[in-house]
Amino acid sequence: MRPGIRVVNLVLLASTCLVAVRALPAQSLSPCVHQITFNMEREIFAVTRGNVRAAYTATVKQSFEQKLMDGNTIHWTVEAVQACDETGRTMRQHIEGCDADSGGQSPLRIRTSIYDPVSKTDTSWSTGPGSMALTTVFHQPEPFSPPIPPDWKDIPRTPTARYKPQITHEDLGTRTLAGMEATGTRQTEIVPAGFYGNDLPLKIVHETWMNVQNHATLLAIDDDPRSFGRHTWEVESLTVGAPDPALFTPPADYKVWEQNPRPQTTADAKP
Repeated sequence: MRPGIRVVNLVLLASTCLVAVRALPAQSLSPCVHQITFNMEREIFAVTRGNVRAAYTATVKQSFEQKLMDGNTIHWTVEAVQACDETGRTMRQHIEGCDADSGGQSPLRIRTSIYDPVSKTDTSWSTGPGSMALTTVFHQPEPFSPPIPPDWKDIPRTPTARYKPQITHEDLGTRTLAGMEATGTRQTEIVPAGFYGNDLPLKIVHETWMNVQNHATLLAIDDDPRSFGRHTWEVESLTVGAPDPALFTPPADYKVWEQNPRPQTTADAKP
């Protein structure tokens, strides 16, 4: 187990969470990329009984590679930080890209996003070249009752031949990731020629490595020729436990802009 990494069983934790963040390193793992074209949103811990997730702080590395028709290749590797506290408040901080500043340097442009399930607010801000000193708070609208759908079983439907994909599963054994033992599986799907207008069969591969004891996903690889290319998502470090509260605090000199704030009382509500 790596130094500084503390892993405990989820049974000992009692928090409902998504993901969140701390300050990113001054430089990415690759040279300046002016626009990060793809980010995989993925949870580390699965929801357990009682809608419970572990509180944690983690560093995640994402790699991307896309081969173009002319033989050129687009690739980048960056880090993101995720965290979640005991109240269910989550934050994700990721690199959006970089732009040259007045000194000719190319510092990172970083986006921070927080979701608070208690206040039902989304808070976000950006730092780096071209960023406004503004923290935006969006209040989620109250849920509405959707219309009652018709009784679908009484509506006739033309029968169709259901597509049955050719899928195989492979056990990849075990390896150590972020100081934890992970079990790997690989799913391969073969799409026949002509299904998407493709001249030849397509091979789609999804690989996942999980720590079974803590219900944690530690590595995911998606290689799908229909989309952007090969994307790798890997947890580099993981500390289970309450994150630093400072991770959820925007810069002190940023102005706050609240979108659609809810009235505090009925008397304050506008007609």
